[in-house]
Amino acid sequence: MSIVVVGDTSLIAQALRQGGQTAGWRFIGHREALAGSAWLDGVSQVLNLAYNPALRNGYEHALDFELALARRIEPLAQVRYIMASSRLVYGPALNDQALHESQEPQPVATYGIGKLITERAMTQMLGERLTIVRMSNIFGYELEHTRRNFFAIALRSLLGEQRIVLDMSPFVERDFLPVEILASWLARIAENPQPGIFNLGSGIGTPTGRIAQWLLEGFGRGELLVTNLREFDAFRLDMGAARSTYGIPGLTSNALRQHCLALGARLHEESRLLQGYA
Repeated sequence: MSIVVVGDTSLIAQALRQGGQTAGWRFIGHREALAGSAWLDGVSQVLNLAYNPALRNGYEHALDFELALARRIEPLAQVRYIMASSRLVYGPALNDQALHESQEPQPVATYGIGKLITERAMTQMLGERLTIVRMSNIFGYELEHTRRNFFAIALRSLLGEQRIVLDMSPFVERDFLPVEILASWLARIAENPQPGIFNLGSGIGTPTGRIAQWLLEGFGRGELLVTNLREFDAFRLDMGAARSTYGIPGLTSNALRQHCLALGARLHEESRLLQGYA
């Protein structure tokens, strides 16, 4: 069995590399994946983590790298494909209820709309050889300015200004999952991929203000500034399918807290280095 991960520089790929389960896996970039087909010799599973950022401005088939990759795999009956999708495919959670794979997707964000288009096209091409994982808000140690997710913005602000700014109510609950935990679950899925759609998240909603509090606690100083009390985009993922198929349990609130504390502590050390206290 040979497993290839496409998108070798992504946050998730970096976390996968650090896991013992992936020692024999191959990691390649999207350009290498499309340059030829020799890399597919003897491959049994492909996990794609690459995505064309231009699609965030509006979906175009010609820009969809994933479809181009799937066309190479389509005639190879022995190859299974794992697609990394997003909870944004579902659209807003109604009455803050958990998002479930069986519900009809109604995406409103451009990213979610595009991912749904890709999911459906991929299903037509690969059928039972396709596994789709819809992921929640994945976080790790990210300081790059190109990253615009909740955690990356919070970490940069805490490092540079010793504060976290929320433009929403701190009571809004969302599903957050550490990238290290996601990587361990993806490794389990890639070893024996099953057809269908599977949610991957903590399975619980955690107030964004609580997340900020834990980061500040780990960092050892700083403040939380709330500039808007709007309530929007509360959600959590139902983990029943992943639990029954792969034994993936979700994550407890205490485990989530420990990951946030560790991120804050790591950021504290980064701050010391920047100030010349190494």
